[in-house]
Amino acid sequence: MQRIFAWLSRRRWFISLPIVIVAGVIAYLLIAGLLDWANSTGFCGTTCHVMKPEYTAYQQSFHARVRCAECHVGPGLVAEVEAKWAGARELWLYLTNTFERPIPSPVESLRPARDTCEHCHWPEVFYQDRAVGLAHYAEDEANTRTTTYMLLKIGGGTTRQGQGRGIHWHIQNVVEYIATDPQRQNIPWVRASLNGQTVTYVDVTQPLSEAEWQKYEVRVMDCIDCHNRATHIFRPADQAVDEAMAAGLLPTDLPYLRRQAVAAMQAEYGSQEGALAGIAALAGFYQQNYPALYQERRSDIERAIAVLQDIYRSSHFPEYRVTPQTYPDNVGHSASPGCFRCHDGKHLAQDGSSIRLHCNICHTIPQTVPAGQPAPQIPFVSEMQPEDHLASNWMAEHRKAVDSSCASCHQMQTFCANPNCHGRSWPYVDLGAVSPPFPLPQPVPATPTPLPSPAVAVPDAVVRGQALYLQSCAACHPQPGQLAEGGRVEREEFAQAILQGKEGMPAMALSAAQIDDLVALVAWSVQHPGVPLATLAPAPTAGAAATPGTVRFSTDVLPVLQGQCAATCQCRGGHRRLQGYRL
Repeated sequence: MQRIFAWLSRRRWFISLPIVIVAGVIAYLLIAGLLDWANSTGFCGTTCHVMKPEYTAYQQSFHARVRCAECHVGPGLVAEVEAKWAGARELWLYLTNTFERPIPSPVESLRPARDTCEHCHWPEVFYQDRAVGLAHYAEDEANTRTTTYMLLKIGGGTTRQGQGRGIHWHIQNVVEYIATDPQRQNIPWVRASLNGQTVTYVDVTQPLSEAEWQKYEVRVMDCIDCHNRATHIFRPADQAVDEAMAAGLLPTDLPYLRRQAVAAMQAEYGSQEGALAGIAALAGFYQQNYPALYQERRSDIERAIAVLQDIYRSSHFPEYRVTPQTYPDNVGHSASPGCFRCHDGKHLAQDGSSIRLHCNICHTIPQTVPAGQPAPQIPFVSEMQPEDHLASNWMAEHRKAVDSSCASCHQMQTFCANPNCHGRSWPYVDLGAVSPPFPLPQPVPATPTPLPSPAVAVPDAVVRGQALYLQSCAACHPQPGQLAEGGRVEREEFAQAILQGKEGMPAMALSAAQIDDLVALVAWSVQHPGVPLATLAPAPTAGAAATPGTVRFSTDVLPVLQGQCAATCQCRGGHRRLQGYRL
């Protein structure tokens, strides 16, 4: 080396300088090329790192054209040096075959979202509501389809622009939290800035001691606290099968396909080869139980098995101990706690208020309809809500406040029996399912409300059946007597038609008592043809008297609206408006 420098020094600069420049450029290109290769997606996914599950999911994600290094390294020389220093440890674990299985999540060294995600996703922009339709298939022979509709209130924007609401409110406002587990699923402490004030919420079921409070990190919430699986998504078997059926990749007319496919994919296997063989055994189910169908549809069954095997390859990796249950997904709150980590009704402030647990903060109340039925009418503009509905504890308290006045805005049999809320049990919040659904509030006035024509006193069951009929049936059946076939009504056939639906009529989740009331109304109407519904009133109760001058909506106003409007006007239900007014 000394001889080289001595030779260059003896030569003139116009000879030595170009040589030095060329050598420097070559060295720079070699180093830059090496770093670029080390930061390439192929290197991260296939060359050195044991990232087969993550790399497979990445190739099918929304970020498949974003290089791994753009999120896991970030821009700048400092980030590059830190990443390569951490990579030295990972290289050693790989060479010694001592890396963890599965790869731990979240990645502690991941750069903050403001240094990565926000280079493309501008947090101050406002996003309009997004309509979502989610297809679900039952585990029955017909693979019965239902579709759940809602509007996602993505929101965002800034308060100074009159926005700053919806799901992305969490990014425009400072929210801090403490998580006591590595995957940040257990969050007993939250502090948020609300309307210029800082409010602290504590999970009353597990308050932190002073020593514990000092022990854990106070983390500022950012994008990846919700979008923690924005790229490496391993979809649960039931969700993946539903999506494949909805997309037409799986036939929906193969008996019990949804049930058998999910069961085969959820079984435990020692290797991916064993899993693929287990899924292939699906053909034996049809060969044994539907031999004629198997011979006729053998090619369809084989194609379905191939699709299921492809789904399994992209979401289950037994050798790496990775399944859809390995990593919680914080977007939503179905398969994992997600939003309910904080919005669970148990995080209370000192004044007794809680972190809001409302269905319609981040999306409209989901509505599920069976196949063949039209999609529900969901208003784009949020309706005005009563003051008590905006209380932070309303979700936990609303059951105690249900009365007949709710029917002025809500169709009780479709709202309170909503299968998305009360038809299932949420495992992450203290809200058990109600079964049977809320009984329909029945307005029973102390004295009959004056009506345009003389009231006809009838049994209480008929009056209850009338109120239920006007809200659930009158739009399609003008007279209850028309529901009696041949002048008579068979209770069991009537109940089956209501609970399972019939000839375009949607199924209704009614209790046995409510069905009995409807049967009583139909039978009474057959015996008293021509009597208008508006003239029906409960039989007077001995000793009942109303306070003079007292007018109540539930007992005085609502029966008139039901009797005079419900059977002929389509504006009831809370969402439709008539000349600018809403009943």
